[in-house]
Amino acid sequence: MADVAIVKGETPATDRTWLSFPDGTARRVVVHVIHDLPHLVVESAFDLDDGLWGTMAVGGFSPAARAATRRNGRIRLVTDAPPDELAARRWPGHLVAKAAVNAVLNRWGDGPDTPDGVRTRLSSNGPAAAALAGRLDDESVRVAAAGVQRLFRVWSALPAGGTLRLTWPLHESWLRLI
Repeated sequence: MADVAIVKGETPATDRTWLSFPDGTARRVVVHVIHDLPHLVVESAFDLDDGLWGTMAVGGFSPAARAATRRNGRIRLVTDAPPDELAARRWPGHLVAKAAVNAVLNRWGDGPDTPDGVRTRLSSNGPAAAALAGRLDDESVRVAAAGVQRLFRVWSALPAGGTLRLTWPLHESWLRLI
């Protein structure tokens, strides 16, 4: 478990994120909020420990934290940097988590925004994603979709300089506050 603190910058490129751990240590991680907050919700709701947030929580993607933005001001995604050994080892889980997020958000407008639609989209992303789709019930899909919407609303209402405090994984009580 890790505490997550995301400080909203004046622009998305100036957002800052830290993970804090029960042993008192903390480290900065690179998060592109609009892209990575859905990962936090979906990975928590679907119990995906090898996705983006689970990998960052155990120290993966550490090279990305050393180069938070590109010189041209474009936001740098954690996956823009070459993966470290830990992130490379957990990459298959990251791909399943990414497919799950894309399926929940329906990023490509493919099919209905229903639990069956999410499972169908997810199933088309290989055997591991299909296995995940097979274990998802309607309620967990509904919780994930509503949780993403809720987190976006909370983030949008936060003023520049404000801090969003969460946990990895999100506690079920947070996910169910819909």
